[in-house]
Amino acid sequence: MVSATSQAILNAPKRSGQLADGSGQGRRGRAIAVLRSSAFVLSQIVLLASLYVLYDLGRHYAVGRESEALHHARRIWSLERLFDLPNESSMQSVALRSTHLLEFANRFYITVHFPAAIVFLLWVLIMHRPAWSRVRTVIVMSTGVALLIHIAYPLAPPRFLPRMVPDIDLVDTGAVFGPSPYGPHDTVANQYAAMPSLHIGWAILEAWGVITILRTRARWLAIAHPVITTLVVVVTANHYWIDGIIGAALVVTAVQLTRPEVQARLRLWAITLRLPVRGQPTGLASVAVAGGNDGAAAAGVPPARQYADREGLTARRPRATSPAATTTPAAEVARGDVPAD
Repeated sequence: MVSATSQAILNAPKRSGQLADGSGQGRRGRAIAVLRSSAFVLSQIVLLASLYVLYDLGRHYAVGRESEALHHARRIWSLERLFDLPNESSMQSVALRSTHLLEFANRFYITVHFPAAIVFLLWVLIMHRPAWSRVRTVIVMSTGVALLIHIAYPLAPPRFLPRMVPDIDLVDTGAVFGPSPYGPHDTVANQYAAMPSLHIGWAILEAWGVITILRTRARWLAIAHPVITTLVVVVTANHYWIDGIIGAALVVTAVQLTRPEVQARLRLWAITLRLPVRGQPTGLASVAVAGGNDGAAAAGVPPARQYADREGLTARRPRATSPAATTTPAAEVARGDVPAD
């Protein structure tokens, strides 16, 4: 007979081989997961970079429409005075008391906008992947609409107004105090795309993302970013108040439209209109035609109602009580169901 010790010695190579195979499979699985994650991150970076290139090219459609952009600038200035918004020149006159403050504002305007956006997007993409889809959708939606506004409504910044209206006392702080984001022979930047201000819009998006994702009290410090950005773009005479209001409105609208409950409502409307819905290739409409889905289609239940019931968008109504369940004892006696006393 083989002793237990001998049997254990004989089975040891098998167990060690199984452990080696398991560890090897684990390493391969982790390597595949890392490759997939890296490929996804790279694809998202390429996507955003491509969208930015398209956005930058689209902004240059205002080139050659400088007179139209200057005319719009006078209208925007008059509209702000009509609504009694704070005068940009009055705010700038306060900042002109400090050369260092204006230099700081100019540097902030040049160096913070794009680096902050890149760091924020990479932080969400790498560290907080579940929130990435919504953040990506918000920035694509808001920036896409902003590009359409740039094309349809070229607008000169406030620092160009003194050329047309000498009574407007505004200073091009970048040209006077430096540094300036626009060189004397700059052919890349479009200075006639002030509407809307994506400096303010993206700053609000970044603050919203930080406050939504994190759960610490320090996350509320992110509010300082859009506040400082708004003051900077106004003091440097690069944007009007209305530019910032519209830029903020685009981001806030995109945030609201990407809320899960709003997305569910939009999918419900799409199903009602027999439109294709992503993530539902056959669609409830086709199920209704085929007569499936637990007999709901056969019973004549509209596809939109089926989707709403499945997603919990409709309140559960109390089940109707049948007449038999509400009969009185006297009726039961009359029917003979219960013997009379």
